[in-house]
Amino acid sequence: MKRYFGIEFLRLLTSVSVLLYHYRHFFGPYNSYSASNFFDDKTELPFFSFLEVFYVNGFYGVHVFYAISGFVFAHVYLSIDRKITSKEFFLNRFARLYPLHFATLIIVALLQFLHLATANSFQIIMINDVYHFILNLFFISSWGFENGHSFNGPIWSVSIEVAIYFLFFLLIIYLRKFKLSLVILLSIIFLSINKLNLNDSLFLECARLFFSGVLVYQIVSRFKNIYALSIVSLILIAISLIGNFKTHLFCPSLLLLFASCEELIKNDKIKTLFKMSGNLTYALYLLHIPTQLLILFIVNSFNFSTSVYLETYFFFIFFGVMAFLAHFCFKFYENPLNKKIRNFLMKN
Repeated sequence: MKRYFGIEFLRLLTSVSVLLYHYRHFFGPYNSYSASNFFDDKTELPFFSFLEVFYVNGFYGVHVFYAISGFVFAHVYLSIDRKITSKEFFLNRFARLYPLHFATLIIVALLQFLHLATANSFQIIMINDVYHFILNLFFISSWGFENGHSFNGPIWSVSIEVAIYFLFFLLIIYLRKFKLSLVILLSIIFLSINKLNLNDSLFLECARLFFSGVLVYQIVSRFKNIYALSIVSLILIAISLIGNFKTHLFCPSLLLLFASCEELIKNDKIKTLFKMSGNLTYALYLLHIPTQLLILFIVNSFNFSTSVYLETYFFFIFFGVMAFLAHFCFKFYENPLNKKIRNFLMKN
C-alpha cells in the first residue's frame, strides 16, 4: 500500500508542536518546585522569538493530528475492496495504541506518587486518583466521565479518537459507496452543529477534524494536479489566518498541502527519514510527560537550580533524549508488541 511520506513528516511536526507547548511544564504553576512561572517568564525560554507560536499555540498540533488520522484511515480502509471485520479493525487499533498507553499510565502513576511522597503534591497533572486510573485503564478518560485531565494527560486526545474510530467503522460501507458526497455531507453537518451552537463537545470537535482529513484524502485521490492542489491549500491556509484563527480550515488545508507535495518527494533517503520520523510520533506524544516528571524529580532531589530549564543546552538535551527514547521505544517495544498482539489475537 502506498505510503504518504509527507504526511509522516507532518505527523512528527504535530508531536514536536505539542512538546514545545508542554515545555511550560518545567515552570510554575505546573511544577511546584520551580522558582519561575511560565506566564511571567516565558520570553526567557530558549529561542522564544523564533518558537513563540509553538510555546503559546502548540496545542493546535493535536487538531492537525486529528485531520491526519482521518486521512490515514481513509487511505488504509477506503482504498481496499475486501470487507474489514470488526475483529480485525479493533484488534489492529488495540495492538497499536494500548501497549504504550498502559505502560506510560503505570509509569506516570508511580512517578506521581513518588512526587506526592517526597513533596506532598502531584506535578503537571493534578488528578491521579483510583477513579480516573480506571477510566484511563479502559481508554475512556475523556468520554465525559472525567473531572479533567488525569495521569498521562495527553492521552485525552487519543481517548477521544478511539470513540471516533467506532463511528468511522460504522460508516465504512457508506463511505466506500458514496465517497466524496457523503464526506462533504458529514462535514457540513458537523460544522453546522458547531456554528449553530447545538453542541461543542470534544467528540464533535475531533469528528469535524477527523472527517475533514477523510475529505482531503478523497480530494487528493481524485485530483492529480499537485500544483493546483498546492496553490489551493496555500490560499486556504492564508484565509484561515486572516482575522480569527479558523482551526477547521487551517488543519485540513495544511494536510492538503503536505499531501499534494507527495510526488515531489523522490529521494529514497528522504523517504526513509520521513518514514522514521512518523514512527516517532506516538512515543513522543506519550513519553514526554513521564520524562518531564522524572526530570522534575531528579532536579529537585539533587537541589539543582530550576533556572536550568531556561538554558539552551537543557533544551537540546531534553529534545535529544525524547528523540532517543521515542526511537528505541518504537523499535523495541511498540512495533514488536504490536505484531505479537495482532498475531496472537487474530489466531485466537
